[in-house]
Amino acid sequence: MGQVPGPDVFEKNIAVLRERFPGVCSRVLNSRESLRVDVVSRRVSSLSINQLLIASCYEPRREASRQASLIPQDSREAWVYGLGSGALPRFLLARPNLSTLHVVLFNPAVAQAVFRFFDASDWLADPRVSLGFAVDETTLHAPFAANFPCLMLADEASSRLRDMVCLELSTPFIREKHSAHNAHLKQRLHDNEPYVRADGDVASLFGTRSGQTLVVAAAGPSLADQFGWMGAQRQRFALLAVNTALKPLVAAGLIPDAVVIIDEGEHLKAHFQGMDTEVLRSVPLVYFPRVHGEVLSLWPGPRLTAYPPHELYAEIRQQYPKGALFASGSVLHPAVDLAVRMGADRLILAGADLAYPRGQRYVAGSAVSGKNMAPTSEYWVLDGEGERVPTSASLRGYLRDLEGYIERHPGIRFVNSSRQGARIAGTSFLAEERDLAG
Repeated sequence: MGQVPGPDVFEKNIAVLRERFPGVCSRVLNSRESLRVDVVSRRVSSLSINQLLIASCYEPRREASRQASLIPQDSREAWVYGLGSGALPRFLLARPNLSTLHVVLFNPAVAQAVFRFFDASDWLADPRVSLGFAVDETTLHAPFAANFPCLMLADEASSRLRDMVCLELSTPFIREKHSAHNAHLKQRLHDNEPYVRADGDVASLFGTRSGQTLVVAAAGPSLADQFGWMGAQRQRFALLAVNTALKPLVAAGLIPDAVVIIDEGEHLKAHFQGMDTEVLRSVPLVYFPRVHGEVLSLWPGPRLTAYPPHELYAEIRQQYPKGALFASGSVLHPAVDLAVRMGADRLILAGADLAYPRGQRYVAGSAVSGKNMAPTSEYWVLDGEGERVPTSASLRGYLRDLEGYIERHPGIRFVNSSRQGARIAGTSFLAEERDLAG
């Protein structure tokens, strides 16, 4: 650990912690995680923890003010996710209307380092403050402000709440992308109106597989490991595929009962090219109207339109009413929702890795497997064995949205076919299913 102030700062903080938050104090004192901690001095001094600056060393108060702007001035209760230097809790406590401030810690070792360097005794002693750990929290609360470096330094037990905070922070930008003001997508909907007018309705599939097992195949690296049992048991389940999984499935002799595509790029033509299209003549393609028209024109079978629940689609949905599917960034989401609406009572996720197991991004043989080396990333989630597996910020968000969807459908049994990818809360593992892979 790098140079820090004398033990008096730490002892002052620990004295308040021991009196007000004995459980937190015990976890902080007993933490043995090894961190690289260095003092960085510019206009003021701050800490670098594992090469992440915990707070500004130029204008920490201005930084705290910017973070605090996420919380309305008249809020009586607020949450702070991540300790930082303590400037953010102190700034919020200066608001006369605030009666309760919940400060949530994401790593006891980080908290220990911060309490050794920054005097937090004043705000820790404030009776309005409640202090706890993310591992004990199952719900994301609002209004909140967050210290991003602390989120990046979260330990394994805190990773799910960390991801929920990050996802919520990005939500306004995601909504803007799909707003009715997106001129590019509005033009795409206009261009695709002939398809939407002429094509079928995804709702025609709803309820057609009531009480059955459905498999949703995504294009994660572990999909290839499932081909054996999928081929042997193919007559016992309906198979839905996302577009990126189509080529390897067909190559393995696994013809899906429906394919789902939602992305807009013209390059997605590659997912349908170079295959024996005759085997797909009776397979419906479920698509969002944002999909490029040239991609739609390549599909040899029936096409069924679906709408995501975004403001952008309000006008065309009113003109051509058709079924809606859950969407939150990944094609996996509407594919899962389609399986549920078709009537699945058990839904098996195959290749839904939402991470980069074995350092790969996609299943071999997919149209994008030429770009299969996973990017170097500081992002991670826990896999089915409880170990860290690399991922990306977007995949991490998709994972948490999928978990939220699963939580809202308690009557359906969700099964993950592999332990190699991200652990998906609310799922069991295929190895526990005696009637399929054993």
